[in-house]
Amino acid sequence: MSDLEGTTAIVTGAAHGIGNGIARVLAGKGVALALCDIAPAVHDLAAELEADGASVMAADADVSDPAAVRAFVDATIERFGRIHTMVSNAGIWRATSPLDPWEKAVDDFDALIATNLKGVFLCGRAIAAHMAEMGGGNIVNIATDHICPPPGYNTGGGTRMDVYDASKWGINGLTQAWSRVLEPHGVRVNALCMDATDSEMIRGALGMTPPQELLDRWMRPEQIAGLLVDLLEEGPDGRTGENIGIWLDHEIALPARVDPLPHRFQ
Repeated sequence: MSDLEGTTAIVTGAAHGIGNGIARVLAGKGVALALCDIAPAVHDLAAELEADGASVMAADADVSDPAAVRAFVDATIERFGRIHTMVSNAGIWRATSPLDPWEKAVDDFDALIATNLKGVFLCGRAIAAHMAEMGGGNIVNIATDHICPPPGYNTGGGTRMDVYDASKWGINGLTQAWSRVLEPHGVRVNALCMDATDSEMIRGALGMTPPQELLDRWMRPEQIAGLLVDLLEEGPDGRTGENIGIWLDHEIALPARVDPLPHRFQ
């Protein structure tokens, strides 16, 4: 029996890629699921998992829309009673550059920040008070290795990723502040910062069908999901406020916990 059996999790951006893999692995651990996406395939996934015996609800919800997020989270609480885990996975990528035309630059900024940063903000804020009232939970934000690179490498992504990286750096601010405020309430807040993982996003960014040798190097969504399970199974005394790096050509495992540095501000 899994430590997670009987708990409930929300997974955003669950139709494809990492979110899809997370939903499948959590369902296999006996976790009840609330899934959302703007892609209709989220309902196909929910039906498939239900047919396998999981308790699942799915909704068309854009995480950048406050009303949609509020309604989705409230509906999840109404159905399941208590939410133990929020996985803020929904995200998008666009190629951007400081030399882009003005109109494109503004449109790209609005879209990337709305989904990647505002979406994480809305989902976390929508669930935090509920988790605190219930006495605990886990908020897991999906960030990127661009802010948590492997040892010996600088931060930052490619030359077409300035706004994408800015949106993910913003998640770091939310993760750090939320972890401090929510820790006394038993709520852990961490971020998974993964390297190249096979998904529609990275395939679209590549702009072509990936060659097999590249696919063989990329991580798989179920590997990220397995690490998430390890993180959740640390329990209420587990780590909080960490950016957990997950890198190609490295072991996919939780790093050793370290004593946090003191904060300058209370």
